[in-house]
Amino acid sequence: MAPACTVCDSYFYDYLPDYAMFYKNVKFLKYFISFFSFAAYLLPVSCTIYPELVETGIKSPRSERCGDCHQDIYREWKDSPHAGSFTNETFREETNDYQFTFCLGCHAPETIFTQETVKPRNENKSEGVNCNSCHLNDCKLSGPTPAHGPHPIAAENPFFRSSELCGKCHVGTYAAWQASGTAESRKTCQDCHMTAINRKLIQDDPWQKIYPKRKGKQHLFSSQAFFKNHENPLKLSFIQVTRPEGRVEGLLELENTSIPHSVPTGDYGYREVVVTVELLDNAGWVVALKQESLFVELKTALPYKGKKIIPFRFAGSANVSVIKATMVRTSFNKDKNTLLAEAIHHL
Repeated sequence: MAPACTVCDSYFYDYLPDYAMFYKNVKFLKYFISFFSFAAYLLPVSCTIYPELVETGIKSPRSERCGDCHQDIYREWKDSPHAGSFTNETFREETNDYQFTFCLGCHAPETIFTQETVKPRNENKSEGVNCNSCHLNDCKLSGPTPAHGPHPIAAENPFFRSSELCGKCHVGTYAAWQASGTAESRKTCQDCHMTAINRKLIQDDPWQKIYPKRKGKQHLFSSQAFFKNHENPLKLSFIQVTRPEGRVEGLLELENTSIPHSVPTGDYGYREVVVTVELLDNAGWVVALKQESLFVELKTALPYKGKKIIPFRFAGSANVSVIKATMVRTSFNKDKNTLLAEAIHHL
C-alpha cells in the first residue's frame, strides 16, 4: 500500500504521475506567493524605509518624492490651486514680491498642525501648499484613514474629515461655514472641494500590488465637482419683466441656495464674481448689457441662503427677443472665467 501523501513525504511524488508533480509545484508556488505578500504587507508596519519623508528644515522633501508612490494624488495636486499658491503671479505682485511675510504662512506653510499661527517654511517655497503642509504631524505623516507604509505614519486622524482642517488658513470662509447651520446639516469643505473616489492610494510597485482599493478623496481642491453634482446651488431668476414704452426693464434675483459660505469668498486678494444681464436681438447679438460685481471686501458678496436683486432697464427695439443673465467667477490671475449660473428669459 502506498504511503500517505504529505508535504514532508516529497519523495513519494517520484511514484506519482506527472500531473501530480505539477500540482505540487503549483501548490508550493501559491504558498510562496501568500507568504511573500503577507511578509511584504507587514514590512511597512515594522520597518521605516523612508524616514527622510518626515524631515523638516533644509532636509524637507519635495512633493515629487511623495509622488513616487502616490502618483495619482501627486498629479492632481500638481495642477491644483494649492500647488500654485506661492508662484501665482498675482500673489507675488500683491505681496510686493513676497515682502508681506504674514501671507507666506498659508501660501507656503511648513505644517498646519500647530496651535500657533501657521508658519512659512524656508525650503521648497515654490511648491506652495505641498504634501507635508497638510500631512506632516509631529514627525509623522497623518491622514483620515488607518494605513501602513514605509515611512512614519500617525494613527487615523478624524481632523482630516473636518472643515477645521481647511479653516487653519481659510479663516473667513471657515467662519462663514460655521454660521451656515448645524454641524449635522452642513457639508464639510472636503465634501464639496475634494471629490470622493475609490482607488488605491499608491500606484508604485511593489506596494500597489498588496494594497487594496479604499475610499479616498481627489486632491484637485476645486469647486467644479460641486457644481456638477448639485443642481442650481446658485440660482438666477427674472422677475417683473415688462416692456413699457418700448423699453425692456425688470429685476434679476440672485440666490445662494446651498453653498455654505458667501459667493465670492476669501480673506485677501482678488475675489470677484461678475453678474451680467444682456439684451439679445433675434440673431443672438448683444444689443445692450448691464454688469454688476460682487466683492467680499465691499460686502456685496452673496451669503449662504441670501438673495440679491439687480434692477435693469434697456432701451428696447422691435427685434429684441431674449434676456440672458450669467454669473461668472473671475480667477485669481484674472485670466480665466468660470460660469457659476445662467438664466434665459424669452420676451
